[in-house]
Amino acid sequence: MADALHDTTWVLTAPVDAPDGVEVIIAFSDGNVSGYAGCNRFTGTYTYDDGQLTFGTLASTRRACPDDVMAIELDVLRRLSLVSRANRRAEMLTLADDDAVLLEFQAQTEAGLEGDWMVNGIHYPEREAIISVRGDLSVTIREGRISGHSGCNRFAGGFTVTDDAVTIGPLMGTRMFCDDPDAGSGPSIMEQEAALLAAFEHTASYRLEGSRLTLVRPDGGIAVSLHRV
Repeated sequence: MADALHDTTWVLTAPVDAPDGVEVIIAFSDGNVSGYAGCNRFTGTYTYDDGQLTFGTLASTRRACPDDVMAIELDVLRRLSLVSRANRRAEMLTLADDDAVLLEFQAQTEAGLEGDWMVNGIHYPEREAIISVRGDLSVTIREGRISGHSGCNRFAGGFTVTDDAVTIGPLMGTRMFCDDPDAGSGPSIMEQEAALLAAFEHTASYRLEGSRLTLVRPDGGIAVSLHRV
């Protein structure tokens, strides 16, 4: 039987004061907890019974962000490690230890997938890595279609959602070539574009957590990460 936190997603409201544009998200599903602590994504396990909440060891990615954001993240993860109780009241969730409230959240509003997004990271199979993007890669999802700018060219195609499953494509695009003398050892603009379009077409499902959208590969790894504009 699912617990009272199963299949819920929450956005931090207090007492940690996150900088503008920084969200702290926590989501619960089938004994697993995940979310964003300000900069990095964390995952782990939890048990919840009769108001008692315990987290297992939380693993997180290792992206670097500005010092003020990293300070928020460290504080949030420290507080999560101390949690022993939870109180869910309608659209509010309070996490506490035996003495005091540690974190307060409100339920994520259902904004849906439609809207304007910016790409943050792309999976490169040949590099076995998720690499942050260069430039502004914009994406619009609307009425069963996805379109946008992939770095050099514009693209468009189908975007079908069935439950949590996603099918993207086939994708069509313009055919400009963009020179990139500043690529260095990282992906060139054209390589980035090819990786993005391939990642879209290999998407199998998604996670929507606050203003963050993650397109997920069939093996469960990240295909593309985006944030709402």
